[in-house]
Amino acid sequence: MNRTLAILTLFSLVLILLGVNRGFDISDEGLYVLLAVPDQENFAGIFNYDLFFKLFYKITGIEFGIIGLRLLRLILYGFGAYALTLFWRNLTNSKFSINIYFLSLAGLFAGYGFLPQSLSYNSISVVLSCFWLCLISKKDKADIHYIFMGILLASMLYVKITAVLGLGLLTLTSATFDRNFKWYQIVGLLAPFLIFEILLYSSLGDFLVSRLSGASRMMAARPDYSILLLFKYAGVGFFWIALTAIPFLIASRFQKSMPTVRLSLLGIAVFMLVIICYYTSITQEWNHIVLLLTVAILAYFSTEIDLKSISRNQQFLILVLLFLPFVLHFGSNVYWLRLGIHYWVFWILATFFLFEHMKFNLIEYVKLVVGLISLLLVLNGIWIHPFEQEPLWEADQKWNYSNEDYLFLSQNQILVLNAIKPLVEGEDQLLALYRIPGIPFLLNKTSPSSPGFWTKSQTEYFFPSTYQRDLLIVNSLDSLPSFVKNDYSTKYVQLPDSKEIKVLWRK
Repeated sequence: MNRTLAILTLFSLVLILLGVNRGFDISDEGLYVLLAVPDQENFAGIFNYDLFFKLFYKITGIEFGIIGLRLLRLILYGFGAYALTLFWRNLTNSKFSINIYFLSLAGLFAGYGFLPQSLSYNSISVVLSCFWLCLISKKDKADIHYIFMGILLASMLYVKITAVLGLGLLTLTSATFDRNFKWYQIVGLLAPFLIFEILLYSSLGDFLVSRLSGASRMMAARPDYSILLLFKYAGVGFFWIALTAIPFLIASRFQKSMPTVRLSLLGIAVFMLVIICYYTSITQEWNHIVLLLTVAILAYFSTEIDLKSISRNQQFLILVLLFLPFVLHFGSNVYWLRLGIHYWVFWILATFFLFEHMKFNLIEYVKLVVGLISLLLVLNGIWIHPFEQEPLWEADQKWNYSNEDYLFLSQNQILVLNAIKPLVEGEDQLLALYRIPGIPFLLNKTSPSSPGFWTKSQTEYFFPSTYQRDLLIVNSLDSLPSFVKNDYSTKYVQLPDSKEIKVLWRK
């Protein structure tokens, strides 16, 4: 076992655990935690894994709070790394490798570099994909393996329905390589979804299919989720990745025949990489640099491997690793270069496989670099620049968000909550517009109809102009919905990022 990789990964783990009860993002993380609240409504839901939290609560009486969701994500990452280690064993016909486990865990931890700490549809989809890889890579699959894959695909439908399109196609493609595949095994892929729907309907009176028609109409009310934009978000990411890879791929072709030309082309490729990294920097995040650098390395050293030395099945699985990040991203309205760090682990394994088949040994460097980069991403994403928050060490004020649960927030966050709390006492629900679902949660309330409202058009889908609401809070990111008339009193509350929240109540 590589001790340096293990130590760096364990340091990342310590940083995550030290921050598990600190800080809170009232935007995206507010959505994540409300999806885990049993009483939270989710009509026309885009993300429907809340049904499983509701079912779990009905069976056990256990509800996950903020800390519970953060720990659950961490535990699932541990299982995901184990699944990737089994995938590696299937891919390489080798024994279980503790090095691959720590490498995979470090790659998954890199996901903390972007977005909040709590369990989300992004982190769930990555872990489901880890187990899917473990099964898809298994040779001579039996009926039970297709049933398990069906369970994973069915689960993904509730988490991120668009990702199932690509995973389902890859599953069927893989089946054509399986000499023992029988067409009736497709039933094993489809049956789990039917069983899930029957179970949810009989237990909760709610299920995915019943939500889909409303979700499609609601999505039409959100221009940021139009089909053209979704393809654009994915296409722009693929464009920058391809533009980075091609110069390095060309340079590598001259490595043996024309070394001088190779050096010149390599210099041009590096220069283009720097320009692309600079041009694609749209926030203070630098996660995209990690992704672009990884694809540059993959492209440059790809010609070192002899395709004849690896089997057809291995070639297919490596291609799956390379394209899986694009498959999982599709359907997201976040640019690929921002969200892609959640999927970096798949490219890490592809790089490791490539380097294991090269004549010169760079394996130890891969372990060191991955462990170090992952540690820096965790440090930056959780502590220095946590998503939509102040540095986490400023979260030192205790806040009780329910009768029993608490966490530590910054002084500025406490001031905002204390200013709003007296105005919303006695309410079970609080309508919070826009991108601030975390405020109702921190005030121990749920959100009417949906766990989050991001735009005016989305809000007006749920609440027509005749809607009556005596109390609501509005972030200054969009104009007021049409049902808000002139018969409201208004109080302004300043947010730490210089934006303001309007608290509106009917006179």
